[in-house]
Amino acid sequence: MKALLLLVMLAGCDSKAKASDPQTPPKDERSKEFESCANSVQCAEPLRCFDNTCRRQDRSNVGDYFAAVARNNTNLEQALGMWTQAIGQYDVAKLKVPADIDCGYGGALARLAANKEHAELGARVLHRCLLAVPVGSRLREQALADLALLEGSGLDALTLAKTQLADLYLTRAAKKPATDKLSVSVSGLPQKSNDAVIAKLNETDTHSALITCWQNAFDATHKDAINVTIGVKSSFIASEYEDEQGVFVVKLEPTTASGPDAAVDSCVRSVVEPVLKTTAREGYNAKLQITVK
Repeated sequence: MKALLLLVMLAGCDSKAKASDPQTPPKDERSKEFESCANSVQCAEPLRCFDNTCRRQDRSNVGDYFAAVARNNTNLEQALGMWTQAIGQYDVAKLKVPADIDCGYGGALARLAANKEHAELGARVLHRCLLAVPVGSRLREQALADLALLEGSGLDALTLAKTQLADLYLTRAAKKPATDKLSVSVSGLPQKSNDAVIAKLNETDTHSALITCWQNAFDATHKDAINVTIGVKSSFIASEYEDEQGVFVVKLEPTTASGPDAAVDSCVRSVVEPVLKTTAREGYNAKLQITVK
């Protein structure tokens, strides 16, 4: 009788089963990429569990290297270039760009939102990031923080409610800082011998004209500050006639600015050049720094 009971008990047991074996959930319940896991059988194929997170294995080492360089680069323009190279390496390897790289790329674009094209593309890439990562993940939280940087650029938050990418994201009027809170700084000329020049450049009328340059720049680039450096040379030209006094001639060095910055530089020069020419009473060779922010 005891032998029969033992035989029945053995028939109901899996001889290969172990108490420590993980339970495999149904396919529709397995964790997606970046969702939590305790072991790989809990991840949807072909994901694997690393550091309690389901992750892809089809990664580009070179692409991930450039992404690592981008994350550690404090120069925004250089970092954006690294993110672009990272994505390019995934294209070369014919692999889908991972969501974490998409999220980082979108964040870099958002930090350069003064460029309208960067801001629009950044919103699109960050929306794609949101759609790819799970709620509660660090990537989602960072993507939302980066999208918040585009609020002043006219981001329509309602576009983020869609489950498909939108055609345009920056459809609201960009917020412009109040001009009464702007500060104008003019420096660079040897003030000790050119008090009159500095004083004239710091008069209310001149400041108002420089703020107009700032407004034009903001409308064109969404930058909240302009910073223009102008090389200036003032020299005395003696008259060839004994009964006439000589004059001070002021010359501005040619600009090296390009693109939208060239328009800002031109506007500022149109404000300060007449002041310099009518006020200079000393010879000098210096740099003039004008900042409005």
